[in-house]
Parts: sequence; structure tokens; C-alpha cells
Amino acid sequence: MSAPVTTPALAFAAATVGYGSRVVVRDATFTVGAGEFVGLVGPNGAGKSTLLRAVTGGADVLGGDVTCLGASVPSMPDRERARLVGVVPQTQVALFAFTARAFVEMGRHPHLPRLGALGPADRAIVDDVMVRTDTAHLADELVDELSGGDLQRLTLAQAVAQEPRVLLLDEPTSHLDLNHALQVLDLVRSLADEGMAVLGVFHDLEIAARYADRIAIVADARVRPPAPPAEALDAATIAEVFGVRAVVRTDPVTGTVAVTPVLRGADLAATRDVPPVGLVCGSGAGASLMRRLALAGHPVFAGALNRGDVDYAVAEAVGAGLVALPPFGEIDDAAAARVAEGYAACTHVIVCETPFGRANLPNLEVAVRSGRPLVLVGSFGEDRDYAHGEARQLWDEALARGAMRVDTEEKALGAVGAASGEA
Repeated sequence: MSAPVTTPALAFAAATVGYGSRVVVRDATFTVGAGEFVGLVGPNGAGKSTLLRAVTGGADVLGGDVTCLGASVPSMPDRERARLVGVVPQTQVALFAFTARAFVEMGRHPHLPRLGALGPADRAIVDDVMVRTDTAHLADELVDELSGGDLQRLTLAQAVAQEPRVLLLDEPTSHLDLNHALQVLDLVRSLADEGMAVLGVFHDLEIAARYADRIAIVADARVRPPAPPAEALDAATIAEVFGVRAVVRTDPVTGTVAVTPVLRGADLAATRDVPPVGLVCGSGAGASLMRRLALAGHPVFAGALNRGDVDYAVAEAVGAGLVALPPFGEIDDAAAARVAEGYAACTHVIVCETPFGRANLPNLEVAVRSGRPLVLVGSFGEDRDYAHGEARQLWDEALARGAMRVDTEEKALGAVGAASGEA
């Protein structure tokens, strides 16, 4: 027996949207199901807000169709649309001196007969949403005297009071402090979990990844098919769409996608035709140096690094050379030979403040015996030697061979620059 076909709460079917004859987004095709939260992300001016306005009637559907619960939105009466779709805009228009409660009560108007008054059930809904949005204490305040953050939460309360089937969010936390931003998005997430369809515009990629089930990229007048955050927000996509080299990892606390910008593509200097600087790094110890060298246009060779290591991700982001190892893999003879070849081509090798164990000890060993000038950063205590004293012996051997020891990365860069005539 075939599974029943479920009509999506919101659907864009090859929809071209814009204003008059001006096309903003072409052939958008995606759906938002009941109980689903879909985020829209992309550069400024890409058309994210225009997609929302195509649902509310604020933008034109120039081709294809946009449907809500199977009904075409462009031909839907305003009153019917107001019963089905709630909106939280990025900024609220100028307001008259309504009380906050009266403002939230307006969300019930699509469900009332013309000139009808709110009944007990309507008032109970308003009471509930004002508690859930932490706005009940504002009930008697005048909305034209409230802060932007308070007004934004009241706008959400008004939209939720509509009891819509679809909720549209346009940067819903742009005016909110951290506590209230999380409160609002936690509430929206709970509404989606209860069955509401949510389509939201975000500029903060990590917030979008934390709350949305799927994310669609809007860029170059197109919408990419929505995908789970870990698939939608990979490093290559962020570089292509936003022009930013970033490290994309899983946040250890939330388990969601974390995006750490490393540098803008425009800041990445043209690589100079000079030999690279070698790094002995790992566990994030070389991240800052790699970024600073990349900004200066200086090529880098980062030794052997494991996929999943922070320094591996940063090396990829800035285009540094490296020998790739599998997660938790060790440096075998073949990898060590490639590391030796890489360090041999460097002007200097900087040993970063990374701890050493059996897995990465060969990087240090190869560097010490490479014959290249070495710069050792920091001191070497027990907290850096997990190789039963072998790392300490190699550190001492490097000093005996004439390595320079410095206290900071700044001095390490200065030492490399001074020795190569760049200081």
C-alpha cells in the first residue's frame, strides 16, 4: 500500500519572484512541511526577504506558483491568507499609541467576524502567547514607546496569536539581546515541533544551523534545494557564496554546525613567489600563524595533520600545504618521507606550542633533522610531552643544533621575517 501524499504547508513551484518587471529570484522550487523549520541564508540582497514577501503579497510571483496548503497564494484573499500565514518582519512599521496587549490582540482579527469583539477563548490565546514571549509585563505599555527588542517580541506574539499554519521570520532576532534571542528561537522551534511550518531568513549561519531542520542557500538569483545544515553549510559553499574562508565543525556542546571565519577572500593576499614557511603544529596550535602568514601572502607547509584536527581545517581554508592523515591516524614511513620533502623546501620551520604524542612525534623529529633553521615557540613542559620523554629529547636536540627559542608567535614571525630580509 503506497504512503499517503501529504500536501506541504508551503511550496514554491518553479516560482520566479520580484517587483513589477524586476526579477529577484528565478525558478525557486522547495517546500516547507508541517512541523518543519527551513532557514534561508545568503548574501545581502540575494532575495531572501523577497521570497517571504511572495507569500504575503508584498512581492510579485512572476512565474510558476507559490502555494499554501495547496492553494495558490497570489489568488488567495487577504483575510484567508492572514488566517494561514503569520509574519515577523525584520523591522516594524511606525505604530500608533496602542497598548502592547491591544497590539497582540490584533493577531486575532482574521478569526473574528467583521466588527466582532474578542471572546474569552481569544483572550486566553493572547494571555498564553504573551507569557510564552515574555511580554505579559508589557501589557499596559504603549508600543510606540518601547525598545526595538520589546517590540520585536510583541510582533512575534501577535503573529503567534493568529494561530497560523505557516510562520514567516525575517531576521527575527535582529533587535534582541542574547537571552531574548534564544527565548524567541526556542519558542519558534517548539512551535515547529508542535506542527507549525516555519520559513525563516537568517544572516547568522550558526543560529540557522542550530534551529533549522534544513537550510536553503539563496544566491545569484537562485535557491539551492534545502538540505540538512551539515550538508548545506560546508566550507566550499561558504567560500563560494560568501567569499569567506571558514572552518566548519560540529559544536561540541550543541552538536550543531559551527562556522569560524578564518579570513575573507578579499583579504587573502596573492601568494608570493617565495619558499614556504614550515609549521610543526596540531590541535589548533598553528591556526593563528597559518592565518597571519596567509594574509601576508606567504606560502605555508603544515606537516602531517589528521582530518578533523583544527589545524587541518585551517590549513585547507588558507590553502596551506600538508600531508593528509585519516582521523587518529599515525605518520607512517611514507607520510614521514613526504613531510621531510615538504620541510626541506621551507626557509624555516616553526615549532608551534602543540603537545606531542606517538601520533605526531614524527613531525617534530623530521623538522629537527631537516637541516632547516628552526624557531621553537614557548617553553617545553610535561604538558607537551606525551611520548615518554622522546619529544623532550628532540626539543633539546633542536636547541643543541642552534634552534632559536621565542616566547610568542609574534617573535616567531619576526624571526622568520628578519632572517629572510622581510622585517
